[in-house]
Parts: sequence; structure tokens; C-alpha cells
Amino acid sequence: MSLKASEIKYVLHHIIKNNRYLEERGKKKNSILIESEAGIGKTSIVQQVAEESGLGFVKINLSNIEQAGDLTGFPYIELEYSKDDGSKGWISTKQLEHSGEKFNLSGYSRTSYSPPAWVPKDGSGIILLLDDFTRAPTHIMQAVMEIVDKGEYVSWALPQDCHVMLTSNPSNGDYIVTELDGAQKTRFIRLEMKFNVDEWASWAEKVGVDSR
Repeated sequence: MSLKASEIKYVLHHIIKNNRYLEERGKKKNSILIESEAGIGKTSIVQQVAEESGLGFVKINLSNIEQAGDLTGFPYIELEYSKDDGSKGWISTKQLEHSGEKFNLSGYSRTSYSPPAWVPKDGSGIILLLDDFTRAPTHIMQAVMEIVDKGEYVSWALPQDCHVMLTSNPSNGDYIVTELDGAQKTRFIRLEMKFNVDEWASWAEKVGVDSR
């Protein structure tokens, strides 16, 4: 079913409210994909919903990303340790190098990923908009699926009240996009947005677009 801009906004607000309800109960939140022709306001609507919901707004254009690390964070090595007081844990090689404490290393190591710069450091809620999802290289689309599905990637997670949304263009032959497979389609709620001239005219009057 195709929805016009005002209907898309209503659904997004409803899903954010429902996501907050799910999160309070320790359940997985829903991600949303908005699909439409180019240039009819997908990104603007998501940004408006973020402002109206008291959320920050982070937009990442996936079609411009070539290295997955720019999106998911870069890997580093952690070493397993124990202390004389019986405590155990993991410490990065860099932390170990600069720490003045004594650690007993077990010999086990693992690869972790540092949170990328766009992840809120203060724990504040955001809408993370992954723009042009189906225009991204295939390896970027694969890397992002864990974030879309669970809001996390290996060793880091998004703070509470973070909501993942995606945009895409239709695979109707007019755009160079990657067709989504069945598994990818189960990771989000898909909304199809259509252009409505009356809604555009109403918006244009409000923002003072030249009547010509």
C-alpha cells in the first residue's frame, strides 16, 4: 500500500512510540524502510519526525561508503586477563600498553570493534537514517544488517531510544539499485511513499515557495 507524506509521518511516530514500549520490556525494536521515487521528501520527513519526537538525527549516505569500517567501526585486539584479587576481563592492547596496573594474561585474545564516531557518546536517543540503502555496495548492505536487525554490531550497541530507518528507490528499472532478497526484507517494516500534489502545495505555501 502506498502512503502520502502525512500518512508516512503518522506511521513513523506510531512506530517510534511502539519501539519505546518494546524497549521498556526488553524486546527487539522495529526498523523501517521508506521506498519512493527520488526527490519527494523521504529524508526531510524523517528529520521532522526526529525533531518532533525529541530525538537527534544522524544521516549516513550508504552509497558514499566504500569501507565497512566507516559505518561499523574498526577492529582492535583485546586480551583476556585476571588480577590478583580474582577479577577477570578483557583489555585492549593499547590500554594494556598505557596502564600502570598489573594484569595476568591468559593467552586468549579476541577481535572487538570500536563504536564509530556517529554513535552518541552521551547515551542520547537518535534516529539513525541509512540513506540510499539499495544503492550501497553489496558488502556495505550486508555489514549494516546487524545494525538494522538488532541495533548493534559485534561488540557495541546503540544507546536506548535509538531508531533505525532506511530509504531506498524502487527497483523499477529507473534506478541503479540492488534487489533485496527475502532475508533482508524480514529485517524491517517497508513503507511505500507516493507523491501527492495537494500535500506538496500545502507545504510550499507554509514555507513561502514563490507562487510562480
